[in-house]
Amino acid sequence: MVGVGITWLLVNLGIIPAFNPVMLLKLWPIILIVLGFDMILGRRYPWAGSLIGLLAVAGIVTFLIMSPKLGYTPAAQTQTETFTEMIGDATASKIYLEASSAPVNVKPLPAGDELVHAVITHRSIFKFDVSGTSNRYVRMSETSNSTDWLSWDFTADRLVWDISLAEGIPTEFILNGGSGRLDVELGSIDLTSLRADLGSGSSDFILPATEVEYVAEVDSGSGSVEIEILDGAALTLELSGGSGSVNISLPKNAEFEIEVFDEGSGSLSLPSGLQKVGGGSGISLGVWQTAGFDTADVKIIIKIMDQGSGSINIH
Repeated sequence: MVGVGITWLLVNLGIIPAFNPVMLLKLWPIILIVLGFDMILGRRYPWAGSLIGLLAVAGIVTFLIMSPKLGYTPAAQTQTETFTEMIGDATASKIYLEASSAPVNVKPLPAGDELVHAVITHRSIFKFDVSGTSNRYVRMSETSNSTDWLSWDFTADRLVWDISLAEGIPTEFILNGGSGRLDVELGSIDLTSLRADLGSGSSDFILPATEVEYVAEVDSGSGSVEIEILDGAALTLELSGGSGSVNISLPKNAEFEIEVFDEGSGSLSLPSGLQKVGGGSGISLGVWQTAGFDTADVKIIIKIMDQGSGSINIH
């Protein structure tokens, strides 16, 4: 424990780089010799056992400090990088984001010349790939170094992805969730479509009211999902439930229709006062509408493709 504490302190002080414990396996002959001396001398001379332990810790710390000079590549350390893409000639964008274990925050970008502004704190290899001119494609993803699968980074730096998107550019947004929390605020984004395949992390979405009706496809995972639809939004939300709970908040006085195509083992809670206009063979299968849905200019359609095993609450 003393050795681990000393190592942790030296890593936080920047004296020892983040390391892979596999490197210590290269010291196995020396470790066997130390254990042998401790068995021979430790029982007879307790002070000798303590001295051997301290020398062993000092030797390991020295090895970790000198490892880069000895040709051992240190494990990836926490770093913060900023990536930007200017609007230029772009008239539309397609944003593809593949999340990982780090929390992700997506929000609108204040007025300016940038299409995407991303501040990424990570300890791996972050990819920011751009293609296209008028129709701009931006892909953001993380690639882990296969040699760092057992890396230890004792630093207290918090991993987080902060991503801002331009407001005035029609945007198609594709999101693959990971185990980290997702906070996706698209309230003032000119969203043309959304596809979200979520993972085990919890997710919060704010869906905008745009001039053109759009489709949002959400495939929830094991994490909880909160979806807030802003007032004036006209969209079709296609939901496939997972094992996590899903809560959908509709605007007050909105006219909407809910279509349930497939039952699951989870519960389904619908707003009161709806009219069932289409039947189904199951208990919750069918089509429900508000009284003014057919004549409304702005409509919300929610299609539950699969209920899954988690609860779905629409209110």
